[in-house]
Order: sequence, then C-alpha cells, then structure tokens
Amino acid sequence: MKALAATIGRADRALWRVERWLAGGLFLAMVLVVATSVIHRVFSREEGRLSTLLLNVLQRLGVAADPATVHGSGSLAINLSLGGLAAVMAARTLKPSGTARELAGVAALIWAGGVGLVAAILALFPNGLVFGPAVALACMLWVGFLGASIATYEKRHLALEVADKIWPAPAQRWVQGVAGLLTAILCALLTALTAISLSGHHATWTINPLAGRLLPTEIPNWTVFMVLPYTFAVMSLRFTGAGVSRLAGLPPRPGVAAIPGVGDAAPNASATESNADAGAPSTAEAAR
Repeated sequence: MKALAATIGRADRALWRVERWLAGGLFLAMVLVVATSVIHRVFSREEGRLSTLLLNVLQRLGVAADPATVHGSGSLAINLSLGGLAAVMAARTLKPSGTARELAGVAALIWAGGVGLVAAILALFPNGLVFGPAVALACMLWVGFLGASIATYEKRHLALEVADKIWPAPAQRWVQGVAGLLTAILCALLTALTAISLSGHHATWTINPLAGRLLPTEIPNWTVFMVLPYTFAVMSLRFTGAGVSRLAGLPPRPGVAAIPGVGDAAPNASATESNADAGAPSTAEAAR
C-alpha cells in the first residue's frame, strides 16, 4: 500500500512539474502576443495621440503648424525623446550606483534596443497581429485552468477552514476526508459536463472545420477547451486521494511551500513531529 501511494505521489509530482512548465510557457506566449499587438497598435497610428495633442496646443496658441509635419517628424521626435527618458530611468534603476558614463552607456543600449524592437515589429507585422486577441484569450484560459490544477497540488486553492475551528480534533480527519471526497465528486461532475461540451465542439469542427475554429485563426475550438475536462479530472483525482488518505488516518500531505526543494521530497511526518516535540530549531532559525 505504501509503495503504491509513493508511486502515485511521484507520478502526481511529475505531472505537477509538467503543468508548471506548460503554464509558464503559455503565460510567456500570452505576454509576448499582447505586447506585440499593443506596440504595433500604438506606433502604427498615422495620427498619434501625443502629436494630436501637440497640434491642438499649437493651434490654440495661434501657431500655424503643418499637421503632416507634426504627425510625421514631430511625432517621431516625441517618441524618441520619451523613449530616451524611459531608458535613462531604467538605467538608473538597473545601476543606481553607476557613474554618469556607465548610466549613459546602459541608457543608450536600452534606447537602441527599444527603437530596434519597435522597428522590427512594424516591419515584420505591417498589418498587425490580427490573431493576437484570440490567441491571448486562449492562452489565458489554459493558464487559468492549469493554475487551478497546480493550486490543488500545492494546497493553495480556496478552502473553508471552519471545520478546523468547530470540530473536535478526533473528528477533523473524518470531516476533512468527507469534504475531500465531496469536492472530488463535484469535480467529476464538472469533468463530465465539460467533456460533453468538448465533444460537441469536436463534432462541429468535424462537420465544418470553418465553423469550429477559433476565428481568425485556424485553431480548432475543441483544442482550446480541451483544458477544461483535463483540469477537473486531475483535480477530482487529487481530492479523491486527499480524502481517502485522511479517512485512512494518514497525515495530510504538506503544501509545496512546506516541502524542501519546492516539492522534490516530502518530509517524514513522524520525524517532523518528533523534532518539533524535542524543540528542534526551525529552518528559519537554522538559517539565522
């Protein structure tokens, strides 16, 4: 029994690591897509907001300014100047104790990199990222549900701790075990419902791929929603394991924050309790 539990624990830990890497990669992709879309939208305008504001101020002051010049070279000068100011502030943040020459060099590199990045985005995507909002929303959906599964493993999900306050200590493991099993049943129900929905999306895509895709991309809708039944199924299994363990009298698995090496190895419960009873120093005290 213990060997089986250890095997299941290692498999769950490996799955948790894959989820973390996948969620991190999708989050990075989402940030890149959104940032690229915003940069293109801001710097591809024929009439920028700052240049329009400058033109209105000049007209109120009675200065006859050429709109084409203000929105052209004037807008370019404003953007380059603001970029240089932002680069100087970033350089002072990165090297607060640097000399004036070092700060100037770092600021020049940041400014040149920013200008090159904007120029590259405008050149590579002349029409912008049409697919940007749809892809970003799909990534956000995956990151959110993978994060829910990760939080379940790390015991960082939302939970009502009233039972720990109102029930006597001998009954707490029974209450926690039943609560875990009830939560697992609810997650299993959500797994079935989302699987039915996913099947419908897949059927629509099979009949008419044009109607069953995430417009304006070629990504099928069912691949986007595939994360829903996966997440609820994994959460159901994890809550089932936690509930059965508590009903069997086993101590609850500590959260990842309490495991050395971020979940690489779980501490022995009996050893932890004996160290605590013996007045052994905590990790923080040992570090000090």
